[in-house]
Amino acid sequence: MLAVTGVMVFVLLGGCGSSGGSGSAPTTSTAPSPRSQAPTTSTTSTTSTTTTSQTPAGFVAAKHEWQQGAAAISADQGTYLNQAATDLSNAIVAGEGNTSGYSSAVQELQQLASLPDADQTPAQNSEFQSDTMALNTFFGTSGLYQ
Repeated sequence: MLAVTGVMVFVLLGGCGSSGGSGSAPTTSTAPSPRSQAPTTSTTSTTSTTTTSQTPAGFVAAKHEWQQGAAAISADQGTYLNQAATDLSNAIVAGEGNTSGYSSAVQELQQLASLPDADQTPAQNSEFQSDTMALNTFFGTSGLYQ
C-alpha cells in the first residue's frame, strides 16, 4: 500500500477593496508532496483493429450503378442497369470473393434493362416489380425504382 502525505495550501480570495465587497472564506486544497510519491509506471496496451472491406470491387461498382440509375430518367436507366450487370459479371469471372447470388442479379438487371421505359403490360410491370424488389434486397437498398 502506498501512503501519500499531502501539503496544505491556503488561498485567500477577495478582501477589502474600495468596492465594498466582503471577503471570501479561505479555500483549502491538498496537493501530494513530490517527495512522498512513489514513482508509478503505467503500461497501456492498445490493440488496433484494422477493418478492411471484404466487399468485392465488382459488387461496389454494380451497387453504385444501381443507385445512380434510380436517379436517372427512365430512358437512361437501361445504361446503368447494363453496366451494373457487367460489373457483377466481371466480378464472377475475376473470382472476387463470395459471388453467390451474382448470376441471378445479372439476369434480373438484364431483364429490367430490356423492359420498355413506359407503357408496360401488366406482365412486364409484374416482372419490373419482382426484379426491383429482388435487386433491392441483393444490393441492400430500399425502395429504389419503386
